[in-house]
Amino acid sequence: NSATTIQFRLPKNSDVSIQIFNINGKLVRTLLQGNQEAGFHSVVWDGRDNSGRIISSGVYCYKMVAGSFSEAKKLILVK
Repeated sequence: NSATTIQFRLPKNSDVSIQIFNINGKLVRTLLQGNQEAGFHSVVWDGRDNSGRIISSGVYCYKMVAGSFSEAKKLILVK
């Protein structure tokens, strides 16, 4: 499976940013940037970088910022 889904819930309308970084901290892809309504949401990362190139399998991190909330988690991309 070369794609992964990130699900999240917003208690109120918020500006949201979700970005993928490689293990060295370099930005790989911006999945979401902008205002989102309250409720449940999901975004799919298809294993591509911001230029549309398929990237290699490995360990990556995603960072989500929504209003004053910020969280980073690891994910593994396996092809």
